[in-house]
This record gives sequence, C-alpha cells and structure tokens, in this order.
Amino acid sequence: MVIIAALTMLLSTALISYAQQTQLPVYIPAVNVSINALSANGMPLTKYAIVGLQCAGYNVSNLGPPINVVIPIPSTGSITCEAYAYSFGVYSSRTVVLTANEDGETVSITLVVPVSGYYVPGIGFVPVGTLIAIAVAIIVVVILIVIGLIEYARWRREKLARLIRPPE
Repeated sequence: MVIIAALTMLLSTALISYAQQTQLPVYIPAVNVSINALSANGMPLTKYAIVGLQCAGYNVSNLGPPINVVIPIPSTGSITCEAYAYSFGVYSSRTVVLTANEDGETVSITLVVPVSGYYVPGIGFVPVGTLIAIAVAIIVVVILIVIGLIEYARWRREKLARLIRPPE
C-alpha cells in the first residue's frame, strides 16, 4: 500500500514537471500601430502633445509622439480604434479599422493638430499665442523702463535745480 502511494506520488510529480516544461506555441494576430502628431505647419509635436489609441477594451496614451502600440486583432473580422492627439487645447482624432489582413504589419497614423507655431532651436515648438504673449510682455517691460528713465531724469533735474538755486 505504501509502495503504491509512493509510486503514485512519483508519477504525479513527473507528470506535473513534464506539463510545466512543455511549452505550446500560441499565435495571437496583432498589428503594430505607430501614431505621430504634427502641428499645422508640419512641425512634430514631441513633448507637447498627448497621443493615444483607444480600441475595444484597450486604451493607451502617452505624452509625446511617436507612440508605438501592438494591438491584438481578431483572427477574422476587424477591430475599430480611435487614434487621438491633444496639444495646446486643441484635439484631433481619426478612426482606424484594423483587419486580419494587416496581421504582423505596421500601420502608421499621422494626426495633424491644428495649432500653429514655430520651432525654436534649443527650445522646441512654440505656439503663435505664446510668441504673441512674449512680444507683449517685452513691449510692456520696455515701456516701464522708458517711464522709469524719464522719471529718473525729471527727479535728477529737480535735485540739481535745488542745489543750484539759492536758498529762500
């Protein structure tokens, strides 16, 4: 009885270890989706856009394009996804249908976010609204400096005039 129990235990341990070591190949059809966001001028919005992809039961978003996502797709039929980009208060999106025919391929999506601006070397993309705000701030500072210099000159003239005229 003890021998039968020991053999049963040894056999079950061997079967369990064989089952754990055997790997069965499983293939899941998938598509690599690459999303890139550009401004209205065609400048890339790296670090300045939130880019994402939303599919049935799958949602991924990231700060700054490009974003590369592997999406599992059904072996028959299709899956509908929405690629989106958000930058400087402006939203852009596009609907994409992924089918089993695109299995193993890379689908590139370019979203144009309608913000206008310029690329400044060393700084990056600067929207036009920010450039206008900076120009207005510089003009205000220059006006304040000029007013300060005019007041200083007037104060200096009055002080010199008090020194030159005789006491009353």
